[in-house]
Amino acid sequence: MLIAKISTLACILIAAVNVSSAAAADPAQDWARMKGIVPRGYVCYRAATAPQIDGKFVDAAWEAVPWTEPFVDIEGDRQPRPRFDTRVKMLWDDEHFYIATQMEEPHVWGTLSKHDSVIFHDNDFEVFIDPDGDNHEYYELEINALNTTWDLFLPKPYKDGGRADNSWEIPGLQSAFHCRGTLNDARDEDQGWNVELAIPWQVLREHAHRPAPPRPGDQWRANFSRVQWQHDIIDGKYQKVPNSRENNWVWSPQGIVDMHRPERWGYVQFSADQPGTTQFTTDPTLRGRDALMEVYHSQKSFFQQHQRWAGNHKELGIDPLTSRGLTKPFNIRATAGGFEATLELALADGSTRWGHVWQDSRLRFSSVANDPTWEIEAVLAAQAVTWNRGDIDEFMKSYWNSDQLTFSSGGETTRGWTNTRDRYRKRYSTREQMGQLRFSDLETTLLGDSAVLVLGRWRLTHEITSVGGNFSLILRRIDGKWLIIHDHTSRLTAP
Repeated sequence: MLIAKISTLACILIAAVNVSSAAAADPAQDWARMKGIVPRGYVCYRAATAPQIDGKFVDAAWEAVPWTEPFVDIEGDRQPRPRFDTRVKMLWDDEHFYIATQMEEPHVWGTLSKHDSVIFHDNDFEVFIDPDGDNHEYYELEINALNTTWDLFLPKPYKDGGRADNSWEIPGLQSAFHCRGTLNDARDEDQGWNVELAIPWQVLREHAHRPAPPRPGDQWRANFSRVQWQHDIIDGKYQKVPNSRENNWVWSPQGIVDMHRPERWGYVQFSADQPGTTQFTTDPTLRGRDALMEVYHSQKSFFQQHQRWAGNHKELGIDPLTSRGLTKPFNIRATAGGFEATLELALADGSTRWGHVWQDSRLRFSSVANDPTWEIEAVLAAQAVTWNRGDIDEFMKSYWNSDQLTFSSGGETTRGWTNTRDRYRKRYSTREQMGQLRFSDLETTLLGDSAVLVLGRWRLTHEITSVGGNFSLILRRIDGKWLIIHDHTSRLTAP
């Protein structure tokens, strides 16, 4: 919540101030406060029966699973324990991710009633979800005591140049508020308030880059935050104390006052076992993740001082491996956008993982040394960018410039690069017809050393309507570049 989002002009101004402040901070000092924190974990059990979303938590499914630990201050042990308790429970089934929170509060109040208002201006509860734990493409949902919601999608953290997509919505979201007392009545004291949520997997799947609903044993990164303002009671009404700072209480501490540091969010481990029978498993790559994030923060600090990226860890003046018991070396190489740091991580079971972090904090681990997944995603991301600025010729550079290129759609197959380009030009002859393109639900399968199959969904959003569907691509590495050699695109009537 702390770095404001983009919704109104006021929010844009707030965001500009906060991003500027974040840029002025020393990333290495931020990491010094963050690195000692071990993210919390929770086993999320499968619900035998879907709970009724009413905010009361009396269903057998809820009674069978435990609460999390009490929330702590966002900075962790550096600040006092919160004055009011907050806890969360979680469940899942094939349709939804369920979240229940119980907040102790002697005075329950809310003022904002319009969807997508800046909800953290009231006391609120906030949900953050990063399905694949790569620090990018994560979801945020805020809700207040009037059951008013604000849903956002973040392509990457604000500190890395990310901008919130306030147009992103959660179709099918179920939310409920229950007041254990009286709402907006300053004459008495309350016990607190509850929030219950059912978030459809169909929405979370869009940028998950992994199965949603998850498989038993999968771990997703998530965190929960409670924003609490000080208030006075004036003429029988609640009023926020002028010029006062809000409290930020969270499930898994961040170390600094910024929720948009996904590397410190907690882990939610999904289980299909009977409640209480599954042991939480610590992420075996956590040491490697922390080592890579230390390189990232040190690189950001180095760049602030020298206006260039360091070429090795000696130049950075750090040894991120020895202190974590890691023996395999890591490498830093320059890229067109900045740098990529990689390390080889030997796990206790004898397997090996290869970790990567880039200058924008994106962090990935793979069981393959030279995994092309990220390069393929970059190809599609570049296509979306060029399409969205109306440049079909640039968009076509991701296709194989050959007469053997094939493009199938609408029951017809077009052969050759030039014919495919002309088909696009005819179908989308104006900028308005092109709309805004977004790819999602990407699944990548290696077809040998130099070919990849990609499945996914596409959506074109126009001013009033949108269309979309599925696609399957085959890409081949040709002269060192991944190029689309076959494209099969279908349109759904209800994308």
